[in-house]
Parts: sequence; structure tokens; C-alpha cells
Amino acid sequence: MTEIGYYDFHVHVGERIGGHDLADGFGDLKRLTEREPNPENPPLLGIGAFVTQRPDESLTDTYHKMQELAAREFGKAVHWHLTPTKATVQELYPLLEGGADLKLYTTYRETGLYSSYEEIERWMRELSDLKTRILVHCEDDLILRGSSEWRDFRSPFDHTLRRPEIAEDKAVDLVLNLAVKHQHPVHIVHVSSPVAALFIKEARQHFAGITCETAPQYLLYNEERLREADAHRYLCTPPYRKESSRGKLVELLQDGVFDILASDHCSFSAELNDRYKNDLPNIPKGIAGVETLFTSVYESLVKPGKITLEQLIDLTLMGPKELMKGAFTA
Repeated sequence: MTEIGYYDFHVHVGERIGGHDLADGFGDLKRLTEREPNPENPPLLGIGAFVTQRPDESLTDTYHKMQELAAREFGKAVHWHLTPTKATVQELYPLLEGGADLKLYTTYRETGLYSSYEEIERWMRELSDLKTRILVHCEDDLILRGSSEWRDFRSPFDHTLRRPEIAEDKAVDLVLNLAVKHQHPVHIVHVSSPVAALFIKEARQHFAGITCETAPQYLLYNEERLREADAHRYLCTPPYRKESSRGKLVELLQDGVFDILASDHCSFSAELNDRYKNDLPNIPKGIAGVETLFTSVYESLVKPGKITLEQLIDLTLMGPKELMKGAFTA
């Protein structure tokens, strides 16, 4: 019998981000796993979840607490992405041997998450025998700082100008160069730029261990959404892109450039977003998406015939299941 359901490889849940608690815990996702196996609205079978080292404890302790929470409240497959802020490779090694991978960021210097390209290369060298997959959030920090300096953050639409596509393109290009140089597996998360996607397509000709994802928000919406009412509730990073980029991403999806679809679910309450409506630099950036990962693409791309149901199943079931090998206990 064909398995009916989907996996979301990119879910922020049960954490505190930017000083704010996320709206969802593992228990909130449990109901998605209890759906009837409807092919048009299938149940959630598992997730890729993140563990960011907290300032007051070791990454190992944070990780084990999250594992216990997920086992108790979610009870489905979880693949773990670990972000060290001060952990050494000696501490990380047994965690990575157990099946987790790394998640690094080329931005967010102010929150302590930033890794330079030199640091990313260091991790590749230190993990050269293990070849642990490294997930990378790619936006070049220097370009972002320059863009933010000349563009005030007075409206939600300004977010698109403060975080331009060229920042993603540069970071993806440099990270791919490192992956090819060291033949080290990398996974580029939430690709929103078609140029970046084409860089990935080219790099795979030199190293097959490169994978990537895009998210429904970059396929189904464009930057004009940030001119709508309550647009402050739709701020995410990377931001929505221009219509020509959105259209090209759909074409690249049709051509098989993306290995998976993943939501980058990072949900904050509407009340919290509204509290910072007039203080946009400090508003938490993130949107919900795990619940609608399959259905939104089914309605918008499968029903109109832009991709097939088989393609969607590959992108949300078979592809992520392959990346989550060994993760089928919480």
C-alpha cells in the first residue's frame, strides 16, 4: 500500500527565537499527524526540527531536552538540525554520529548565530571523516548590512529591499564553492532566488552531495503581499520576491531543481506581531506553514496542472524521507 502523508524537513517548533517564544510546541503539531489519510489533505508523518544551543547550557543538554519533549508530545519521526553557538567539534561528534546534522547561518550576527565562510569551511575540515550534512541559511551578511544602512524599515515592503536577492545569490555561491572544494554534503534551505537555484544546479555537476529546498511562500506569493493590510504578519526571511522571480522558481520546480519542499514553519502569535506593528526592525520574522505545506501547493500548482501529483509526492514525501533516514523514532 502506498504511504499517504508528508514530511516537513524544516520546522521551527518549541524554541525561543529572537527573544520570543514560538507560538507552537510539539504538542500543537500532533493533531496534524492524526488526520485521515486523505490524498488531498494528508497527515503529517514527521519533521526536521532545530536545536539551537542556549547561552546557559551545553548543546548536548539542550538537544536531549528537545528529544524528550518531542518523544512525549509529538511521537513521530524527527530529524534533528543542530546549531552550535559555542560547542566544540568534540562535543558535537557523538551527536552527529547519532544521525543529527548541522544548521549554520551566514547572517544574524546580532543574535550570535552568524558563521563566516571561514568558519563554515572549518566545520567541513573538522568533520571531513564524518561528512555530516550541513544545512545553511544563505544571505550574505555584508550585503545585508549595507542594504539596511541605506533603507529605513518604515513599512513591511522595505523588508524586501533590506534583504535583496543578491545577498542570497552571493552566499549560496560561496557556500557551494566550499562544498565542491571539500566534497562535503550541504543542503541549502529556503531558496527564494532563481539565480541561487541555478547556481545549485550547476554545482551538482561537480558534486552530487548538494541538496536544496524551496518553500510554498516563494512559489505562491510575491512581494506585493507586503503591501497588503496586516502585511507585518507576513514578514519572513528571506522575504517574498518579485513576481518574475516567483514565476522562475515555479519553472525550476517543474524542471526538478529542488529536492524537496519544506515550509520553514516559524510561527509567532498574531498578538505578538501586532505589538511590534510600528516597530518593524524588532518584529519577529517568521510565518506558519507546516499545516498547509502539502495542501497549498496541491491547490495552487497541482490542480491547475503546473506540476503533477506525483511530483508533489516526491517533493513532500519521498524526497524528505530520504533526507531523514534514521530519524523514524523521536
